[in-house]
Amino acid sequence: MAEARPGPAAGAQLNGLPDHSPLLQPSLAELRRRAGEAGARPARRPLSDAFLLRFLRARDFDLDLAWQLLKNYYKWREECPEVSADLHPRSILGLLKAGYVGVLRARDPTGSKVLIYRIDSYAWGQLQTKFTSAFPRHSSSGIRW
Repeated sequence: MAEARPGPAAGAQLNGLPDHSPLLQPSLAELRRRAGEAGARPARRPLSDAFLLRFLRARDFDLDLAWQLLKNYYKWREECPEVSADLHPRSILGLLKAGYVGVLRARDPTGSKVLIYRIDSYAWGQLQTKFTSAFPRHSSSGIRW
């Protein structure tokens, strides 16, 4: 079994390797094994190396954290099909070109990138209604701050 927590230095070293490096294979195999045992293998998204590497790199090759992120991804896809059903660049290209979505230059205090939505008050009312009905567990405005 691959080591679950390689440590920050090892994670940074692994993150610096190209996708096809043989040193990444043990982590990929372990994450694929965990996903296979849990039955997380939908037909629309096969467990390719490139797909799994996104989760491993996002968590600096900490297998436990990458596994939790992958489980959360599948849970989100299942719970929010109206948002995640057609989620690729071409489906939101119009929003990007119109400037409705942007990314702040600075990261938040935890190091995450911050995605912003630029919407006017009319669109905000419509969006607020949709979010409140789609995500009732969040704040009254439908968005968790």
